Amino acid sequence: MKKMRRIAGITLSVIMMISALAGCGEKKEETSSGDAGTSEGTEAAGNAEGTVKIALYGPLTGNNAQYGLTYQATLNALCEKVNSEGGINGRNVEVVVYDDKNDPKEALNVANLIVSDPEVVAVIGSQTSSPTLAAAPVFEEAGIPMITPQASHVDITPTGDHIFSISCLATFEGGVIAQRMIADGYKKVAAIYANDDYGLNIIERWKTDVTEAGLEIVDVEEYISGQTSDFTPLLSKIKEAGAEAVYIVPSYADTAMICTQMGQLDMDIQKYACSMCYTDAFLEAAGEASEGTKVCNFIYPETTDETFIALKKLLNEKTDMENIDVYATNSHDAFMLLVDAMKEVGTDGDAIVKWLSNVKDWPGACGPITFDETRHPEKQLFWFQVEDGAFTYIGQ
Repeated sequence: MKKMRRIAGITLSVIMMISALAGCGEKKEETSSGDAGTSEGTEAAGNAEGTVKIALYGPLTGNNAQYGLTYQATLNALCEKVNSEGGINGRNVEVVVYDDKNDPKEALNVANLIVSDPEVVAVIGSQTSSPTLAAAPVFEEAGIPMITPQASHVDITPTGDHIFSISCLATFEGGVIAQRMIADGYKKVAAIYANDDYGLNIIERWKTDVTEAGLEIVDVEEYISGQTSDFTPLLSKIKEAGAEAVYIVPSYADTAMICTQMGQLDMDIQKYACSMCYTDAFLEAAGEASEGTKVCNFIYPETTDETFIALKKLLNEKTDMENIDVYATNSHDAFMLLVDAMKEVGTDGDAIVKWLSNVKDWPGACGPITFDETRHPEKQLFWFQVEDGAFTYIGQ
């Protein structure tokens, strides 16, 4: 089995990402409704007349900052590479970055700031479903194409024809995790999830699948993300209910706290976590408490895919990333799809949307991309288990 290497420390990783960005862009503006900065591949990219401006919004601060910083570092490296190779038909690319703090209200404010800039031709973001649901209608109304690297709630892309997602629907992942628990032979299962748009969406599919398979759901607990830090009352209920396995739906920060508190309660049950936890940040935050956790992910560790290998090489050179996760691959795919679209059809929003809608087997870093009628791609999930502080591949 193949062990995935860990970064020495998450703090070092964040520092290195920010250091890399500092060499390519400068802080552009700060407002009460969003922080904006630029990531430019060359100094000439600041020339508005010649640039193609793409906006990125996501969490750069708070519990989900690791995801947003990965987006930012990935796009910065790609932007520099694209510009060094001639840009988009001779025009340099400029990435303008906004921090939505993983907050729907902040995301709405940021979206309005972005559409107020007539030079922005496309948008990438956000990372989770609730901010994306808040912002997407603004971009649809403005006719600006938006691709979310990660958000997967079923109601995001139905916002309108200009909204796409690089991720599979959340319901798909909920079903895959249910099938894994079934295959592993557990009879009494439980779940704990954040009461947000993503959590509510994914948990329903999981409950349906495990129930139809004849498993007994002994307990399901919910909490408010960002407000709950003591999970022991909820976990005690799961323990007392006699669960043999538990599905932990939240992002890596909450999952790390939950795993730690499960250890403190001597809960010897199998833990399953969603793809958001396939990150070195989770291993670092949870430490020994992460041991044994089964985590799904969209990346096959021994892939020979040329796009993935090229991205890994680029990010290894330009950032401190070693374990290239789905946040890097999906932000790569969102950015490069837009770049390829604009090389072919220019910067008109409707033309970009038409090109994206008709793309077939585009070579993404997570495999070929063809958008279905929901404007999501079809993908495979792979399974890992944390062993000795690293992700070990255990199959599909």
